[in-house]
Amino acid sequence: MWSNCVIMKRFAYILILSILSIFSACTTTDKEPEIVLNSLRLDPRSVTLEVGGTKSLKAVYEPDVEGIVFSWSSTNMAVVSVTEEGVVTAVAEGSAQIVCKYGEQVSARCAVQVVPQSEPEPEPEPEPTPGPKKLTVEELAAPLSKSMIFSSRQLRYPGTVMQCFDFYDSSQNGYIYFTQCGADATTGNKWIVVASRVKRGVYGDASVSGEAMYLRWFGHGTIMCVEHSEADGKDYIWVNSNGTLSGANYTNQKTVSRILYEPNKTYEHRAGEHFYLDSYRDSTGKTWSNLLDFQVNIDFETRRMLAVCRTSGVRHLIIYDLDKVLALKEQDVTLTRTWGGEGDTGTTKHTTTETIKARNVGSLTPLSSFTLKIQSSTSDFSQTHSSSYQGHAIAGEYIYWYEGNAYEKKSGSGVYDNSQAYLEIFDYTGKRVVPRTRVAAVSDVENLTALVNLNTNLYCEAEGVQVKGDHLYLGIVTHKAGMTSKNRVATILEYKIFK
Repeated sequence: MWSNCVIMKRFAYILILSILSIFSACTTTDKEPEIVLNSLRLDPRSVTLEVGGTKSLKAVYEPDVEGIVFSWSSTNMAVVSVTEEGVVTAVAEGSAQIVCKYGEQVSARCAVQVVPQSEPEPEPEPEPTPGPKKLTVEELAAPLSKSMIFSSRQLRYPGTVMQCFDFYDSSQNGYIYFTQCGADATTGNKWIVVASRVKRGVYGDASVSGEAMYLRWFGHGTIMCVEHSEADGKDYIWVNSNGTLSGANYTNQKTVSRILYEPNKTYEHRAGEHFYLDSYRDSTGKTWSNLLDFQVNIDFETRRMLAVCRTSGVRHLIIYDLDKVLALKEQDVTLTRTWGGEGDTGTTKHTTTETIKARNVGSLTPLSSFTLKIQSSTSDFSQTHSSSYQGHAIAGEYIYWYEGNAYEKKSGSGVYDNSQAYLEIFDYTGKRVVPRTRVAAVSDVENLTALVNLNTNLYCEAEGVQVKGDHLYLGIVTHKAGMTSKNRVATILEYKIFK
């Protein structure tokens, strides 16, 4: 017989084994419950693909919980295949279904139709590159008409003709800037340039208006251009300066000044910023020196500056990059000039030498240049520079050259018709792209009399040229009562030159 002690030990052992067995059973059968989905669908539910095309399908289900793993399959792998992420690839023409399952609970399907690849659409025909606008001056042969008259106003300063004009605002009330050259009553010396500006006004308004700035001993005011500065909203004029007395005229200048326009202001000799040109080197390597009558026209849109100077018997047309001109540093230049002696000024005539600060334009290499020979005979007006030089302009890739001689009609004496006014257009190399063309309106006495309100005594002369966009503007100056009249009217004609 076993003792009580042995029996108790055996019972305890059996009890421990039973507890361990129960615990083991609990830990092996207590699994995490599976997520139950209430619904499942595919987005999109149907799709058409071309052979080779792909499409990502999205499983949309509720409840929207994380960690759901779906199984994806195709009912026809020869037509369409699918990845574990639901990306469908069209293999061949036909149809199939993509099946998305979550365990054995729910499934969803997407019908896929595979069609042949379409022919690629042909590349659209490129838009034809527009050719350059045709440059034409056919209208210059037309007689003067009211529609040609852009502006016709009484000049601000009496007794002298307009030398040049410019504007940047072509609206009805935009400013037009003029230069006039005033002569001394005692000596006849043209010692003052009057820079005026007036509103364009309506046709027929020839009243005296506007305001003026006075430039003493600057030069002749032959060429002027106006710049509207976007930086400060102010207007500046570019005009030749530091002229020297030659006969009765102040000419032979080597500087141009850029001047803030200030009405009623008077400057002497020069003002503002100064630009100097005495020499340049042309494309052949030849250096031209002792240039005189330096004056400029500027195309502010294309940033080009056309400088015109002369040496004996020759005009030089030199094209510069405006920004490079403005970037030049000032340096000392020496000027020797004769000036004064006009009775109106109370000065004595004398010669002075002085050094000023200026940007030396001649230190730059021009973009291009060419020359025009000044004709010794004016009997053949078909030749370039056989008439008096009346202005130049640069616009885009072209240079515009304007010439003309004044004429006067006196009552009872007929017309002294030396009234040829001509326009020519060149490229930067000096090649003539529009032939020398006579401006018929400038010598159209009958229509000038009728449209500019002139009487039987008539004076008319070409003065100034500008180009704005597709339009050419030519200046003419008239007197209402012959050569001695102080009724000077500045008329600007407008022509469309690009078609």
